[in-house]
Amino acid sequence: MNILEKASNPKFWEMVKNSPEYKPMVDAVLKEYDKYCIGEVETTKFSKFRLFKDKGDREAYQKVFFKRQHRMYTMAFMCLLYPENEEYLELLQDTIWEICDQYVWALPAHIDNIEVNDNCELDLDATTMAMALAYIKVMLNDRLHPLIKSRIDYEIDRRIIKPFMEKRWHWEYRQNNWTAVCAGAVGCTVMVNRPELFELVRDRINMDMASYISSYKGDGVCVEGAGYWSYGFGYFVEYAEMQKHFTKGEFDLLKDDKIKEISTFLQKLFLDKDVIVNYGDCGVNVVVPVGFMYGLKSLFPNDVELPPSARMTIETHYFPACLRAFVCFDSTFGSQDISQYAEYYMKDCGWFVKRTPKYGFSARGGCNGESHNHNDVGSFILSIDNEQLLIDMGGRPYTRQYFEDGVRYTFLETSSRGHNTPIINGKYQANIPEAYPTTSYENGVFSVDFKVAYDIPELKALVRDYSFDEKSITVLDKFEIEGNASFTERLVSYIEPTISSGCIDYGKVRVVFDGAIAAARVEKDTHAIELNQDGSIKKGVDVYLISIDVKEPKNSFSFTIEVK
Repeated sequence: MNILEKASNPKFWEMVKNSPEYKPMVDAVLKEYDKYCIGEVETTKFSKFRLFKDKGDREAYQKVFFKRQHRMYTMAFMCLLYPENEEYLELLQDTIWEICDQYVWALPAHIDNIEVNDNCELDLDATTMAMALAYIKVMLNDRLHPLIKSRIDYEIDRRIIKPFMEKRWHWEYRQNNWTAVCAGAVGCTVMVNRPELFELVRDRINMDMASYISSYKGDGVCVEGAGYWSYGFGYFVEYAEMQKHFTKGEFDLLKDDKIKEISTFLQKLFLDKDVIVNYGDCGVNVVVPVGFMYGLKSLFPNDVELPPSARMTIETHYFPACLRAFVCFDSTFGSQDISQYAEYYMKDCGWFVKRTPKYGFSARGGCNGESHNHNDVGSFILSIDNEQLLIDMGGRPYTRQYFEDGVRYTFLETSSRGHNTPIINGKYQANIPEAYPTTSYENGVFSVDFKVAYDIPELKALVRDYSFDEKSITVLDKFEIEGNASFTERLVSYIEPTISSGCIDYGKVRVVFDGAIAAARVEKDTHAIELNQDGSIKKGVDVYLISIDVKEPKNSFSFTIEVK
């Protein structure tokens, strides 16, 4: 589908504005207008620009940066929906002018050396901003002042296309969302704004996209999580569809069966209607762009299931996805209820998901060297009544320190200390990227062999078995440890439990174990939600870390999670 051809037709937007079926999407844009387009936006001050390098703080600069960016994207939709309002066009052009004046389109967190006067860094925001500007120029065309269009062309050439053609960029060697977003946005920008150059970069961008897709195994799992999946894969699909149209079908990156498998990733993650598996830095309350999901549904109507409406969003910030919310809309589309029974074993990445009427459950193998990694091999999540009870906290606010070697795994959120994994001889899991545990699912038992996740020479074996019935999950850890050993089970929850001999009680959920050989205790810590500029916790959520200490560990220990 050529989305720009459809989106450039004023009659289409007149139909959208007057059709009740599109009203939720129009209302979402109006809400964004109220949020981002009223009043003035302060300038992006140098004092805030340098905060990331000086103190690790990203938020102060990005808050202003994103508000102006959001304003431009929102005003573009307002101009499409309400072409008669000249004030909207004036505000859009003023915002484009300010963005063209902006020192750099990349974020300080993505610039290696801010002391060098180089404002042509290609990162996620610089590349996607160029793509959005190219789209806006095509859709509004002669309604834009000639100087505005000229400046768009000049800045895209100077900041994006020329730097891309002059060298290879670090994200071209990655295998995560960066590769797809940056390469896809550059490719779309060239096809739209400098089509005569596309043949010069096509093979290179297609290689970047092949590298991105190679980060997925046959089970279609995005190890970065649902939010990063929708971001990276969204730009992959955008680029692939545009290239297919641009080359009249000569290049079609969407025809591989693997693409269909990746497209169905999200529907395998639901533990309940509002609870999604959130390993790594993935957020707990993930929502994905509705336009992205509409696009996938259009490509694979018999395979892709739309998630519940609460898990989809329309935000102008995701510009191509917001555009697709309108262009790819089909009145036959509708969000689908989550079935009470489901079971998925994603064997290539070692993820397991199970839903029953009583609980939602997931456990993981994986490894401790993934993109946005946490040291959490063998961990699990239990969902009850549409919320996590035994939890994965997800990530913490992004700071410079959060991604620094030697610092990252000191945080509760990233260390196995804050995950439902054993503590062996007083040690947590190590960050060993090249160590790959193995998993299996046979006769209703999901198993993770994860000795390699611990840098403990005296640990000779460690296998965790999860077995299930309708109202309970039993966790059996089988181990071999040389010499004097200590073995502690770790459970993490936002709910403070009541502890007695052989029992940890959460109300509707009870964890039972042999009180003759183990005892439970609880300590309180904090999950960071917001940080001070020095990286300390400004506002957090209490987290209860439960330890089940095995008194004389021999070769196994088990506990059962009972749901009342």
